[in-house]
Amino acid sequence: MEWIVFDYAGVISHAPPEEAGALLPPAAGVGPERFWPVYWAHREPYDLGAVTAAEFWDSVLGRLGVPARSDLVELLVTLDVRTWTHINGDTVAVLTELAEEGARLALLSNAPVELARMVDGLPLADLFRHRLFSADLRLAKPDPEVFRSLVARLGAEPGDLLFVDDRAENVRAAEVLGIRSVLFTGAAPLRADLARLR
Repeated sequence: MEWIVFDYAGVISHAPPEEAGALLPPAAGVGPERFWPVYWAHREPYDLGAVTAAEFWDSVLGRLGVPARSDLVELLVTLDVRTWTHINGDTVAVLTELAEEGARLALLSNAPVELARMVDGLPLADLFRHRLFSADLRLAKPDPEVFRSLVARLGAEPGDLLFVDDRAENVRAAEVLGIRSVLFTGAAPLRADLARLR
């Protein structure tokens, strides 16, 4: 196996704890039942780097009827990035062991610029020989083109990759292109899958 490619959110980081995500709606001055549908409805262009953080939050706040003050936008960007900083130590232990064995590791994540640069600054970022983010590629999983771009960046063939992601639609999209894939459900099952597939 030439490359093992990991997703970030939900694999290397935990899904946002309820208390972390709960900070965003009150910061915007609305209830969660109003906030989250609007947030997710506008998220894809932000993940793709098609809009800036300011433009994303202007859209969200505009739909919510909240003035997009610059200090509020800055606060929301900070809180949003922080929701994805809860690192899964068990996954990092697996990554560290793989790197020590000489495995070629890469990262492929749907992430806006602010989150991507935060991940780039983490100590664990050095474990990866390549880090690819949707905002930089202007492509996002599960679009098949993001996997074709990944293969090209790594100078590999699809069969040379093993892809780990926590979303079934992303795993299926990779498998269609001939990339062996693992649906992440935890570090212990991942160890077993890696032992079986490598």
